[in-house]
Amino acid sequence: MKQYYIIRNDQQAGPYTLEELAAMEITPDTMVWSEGMTDWTPAHQVNELTSLFTRSAQTPPSYNAPNYGAPAAPQYHSEPHYNSRPPQYNTPAEQPPMPPTYLAWSIAVTILCCLVGGIVAIVYSSQVSSRYIAGDYEGADYASRQARIWIIVSACVGFAVAIVYAIWMIFFSTSLAAFSGGYNI
Repeated sequence: MKQYYIIRNDQQAGPYTLEELAAMEITPDTMVWSEGMTDWTPAHQVNELTSLFTRSAQTPPSYNAPNYGAPAAPQYHSEPHYNSRPPQYNTPAEQPPMPPTYLAWSIAVTILCCLVGGIVAIVYSSQVSSRYIAGDYEGADYASRQARIWIIVSACVGFAVAIVYAIWMIFFSTSLAAFSGGYNI
């Protein structure tokens, strides 16, 4: 069995077997000498010793610590498309752009046209950014489309009510003028 001498703390030590050197965990730069060698050589240049360093050079697999007490991941259902698991985007460049919220339009329609439809539009408008930030990009797009639909419906209802009111006012004012034209007060 071949034996090796090493230089440790500037002192010659040994002889050691290959197994003893492995247990000592020598470095690749440790100077070694064995019978048949002409001079002291770094251990990584000796063919018989290279197996000591390839094993120690391997990096252990990464360890992910468990998250005790962390909230459980949400469960997604396969019913409507907006409840499905959103695709995972690794970088912000891969994320789709945030859809428009239409919040200002929703507020304007609520004040000027139709209270009920405008409130529904405001609710959907407020869901757009929160869903987008949560990573539910399809849900954010769905809320944006619903807000736009409710804005259009509310504006149309408000416009129709305004036309009916204008017609009623014209009719009422002409009939009132005709009715009061015969009597002087």
